[in-house]
Amino acid sequence: MRQEISGIPSEIYGAPSESVFIYVHGMGGRKEEAEEFSRTAEAKGFQVLSIDLPGHGERDRKISPSPFNVLPELEEVHKFARARWKRISLYAVSIGAWFSLVYFRKNPPSNALLVSPVVNMKTLIERMMKSAGVTPEILRDKKIIPEANLSWDYYSFACENEINNWDCRTKILYPENDEITPRLEIEEFSEKFKCDLRIVPNAGHWLHTEAELKFLRTWEEESI
Repeated sequence: MRQEISGIPSEIYGAPSESVFIYVHGMGGRKEEAEEFSRTAEAKGFQVLSIDLPGHGERDRKISPSPFNVLPELEEVHKFARARWKRISLYAVSIGAWFSLVYFRKNPPSNALLVSPVVNMKTLIERMMKSAGVTPEILRDKKIIPEANLSWDYYSFACENEINNWDCRTKILYPENDEITPRLEIEEFSEKFKCDLRIVPNAGHWLHTEAELKFLRTWEEESI
């Protein structure tokens, strides 16, 4: 069912229920990605509320999917969900997981399923800076380096909003060869917050092969 939430294009999947998963896609994604997951979720008694992040799906491509745009929208979506469902869970992918960790750490969902999650944006940006030969001082002075996709405001926000608390029963699906988040980083996060961690063998950050998607669907079935 199509839904507009404060101007945010959204879809609600599944038969009426008291429980819902808020689905937050990753970079380059769109709300319709939740459709396959929604079939499994509905069979378990959940609806799924999926949104288009800024600059994605039906949204204006000129709007940046930065935390300054995304987090206020997650607040609106969460407000909408709280008014309609008794139990709210989270399903988030890649950078969508980081946005969700930042927002929901103060408003923890009942459960969380995280796929290929970015869990430390500060260190990710620092790896990007190192690759581009950019120091924090250079970024501070220039403010924005478009060719390296670097922003001082974004980096500062990431430094000020590291995930130091996460009180939610969480299951993580992590690709063995993830080129975005190092394995040590995800293992430390999982240990710190007592997450259930499952590894997808021989997979890269974006799960897309038939075998990888089969692994994903089986994990979803077992995890709800």
